[in-house]
Amino acid sequence: MVLRPAAPRVTVRHDELRPKQQRIALTTILAPTLGTVAAIWIAVVRGFHTLDLVMLLSGIVIGQLFLEVGFHRLLAHNAFDTYRWVRTLLAAGGSMTGQGRVTHWVANHRRHHLHSDTPEDPHSPYVRARRDGTGGEDLGLVRGLIHAQWGHMVTDDVPNCTLFAKDMNIDPALRWVNAHYKLLMWIGLLLPAAIGLAVTGTLWGFVSGFLWGGLVRMFVVQNVTWSVASASHRFGKKRFDTGDESRNLIWTALPSFGSGYQNNHHAFPHSAYLGLRWWEVDVAGLAIRAMAALRLARNPKRPSDFELQSKLLPDVR
Repeated sequence: MVLRPAAPRVTVRHDELRPKQQRIALTTILAPTLGTVAAIWIAVVRGFHTLDLVMLLSGIVIGQLFLEVGFHRLLAHNAFDTYRWVRTLLAAGGSMTGQGRVTHWVANHRRHHLHSDTPEDPHSPYVRARRDGTGGEDLGLVRGLIHAQWGHMVTDDVPNCTLFAKDMNIDPALRWVNAHYKLLMWIGLLLPAAIGLAVTGTLWGFVSGFLWGGLVRMFVVQNVTWSVASASHRFGKKRFDTGDESRNLIWTALPSFGSGYQNNHHAFPHSAYLGLRWWEVDVAGLAIRAMAALRLARNPKRPSDFELQSKLLPDVR
């Protein structure tokens, strides 16, 4: 009899570290939420000013680009090539959105694609793994959406980064970004606060910048990203055969800068462009085109006409 080595675990379970993991997850969810509530309350009392709006909108756009172009298409899927300094800059900028360490994010996302809408998927709105390891637990509509949007961060185990993100672990620059996540996240919060202080010369400018350019910006970008995992696997249209429930949902695709075209993405996960028809607006894809024109992005991948046709569902051929 030939003994075969056991398959590596998809996640790493450590019961002693679980309370710390849950505290980090709750802080990630609640701190931006409470900051948003505080910002709205202060705006009602003291007013909402042009500088607040500018910092919020510019922060959302910049943060979403770092996340979608950097964390998602470049690092998780290697959808194009670039210089090491660009890769490092995108990883650092994505870390400022407060969605966890870059290696953890990439590993979890690759795990999601490999096990999409199965019990091993970290954030399927249909099913989740049972804690006792006896398979999957079916989730209803509301419970599934809550699990996919927020709940999985509190209940799920840590992804096996050695299995899913080995390339991240061997890159010294990305290891530095990963190790200095907290520092980068605080820079993302304090930079708009410093701008608010510099522009207004007041403490309220500092507080307003910290809230609107920091925590509210983080709240919006986070929940847009998480809505792709939840809503875009429940609602929308399927054009391609992907073997899962990924769907194209326009009201998540636009604010996520293209990630909400989940059916397109799951059909062709390594494509740099997720808007595959002329009317599918893909802001991150446009940014990659601009980077390519500046020679900052090389060899962007895209599906061929044959690949597109071969994966079309019968009712849309």
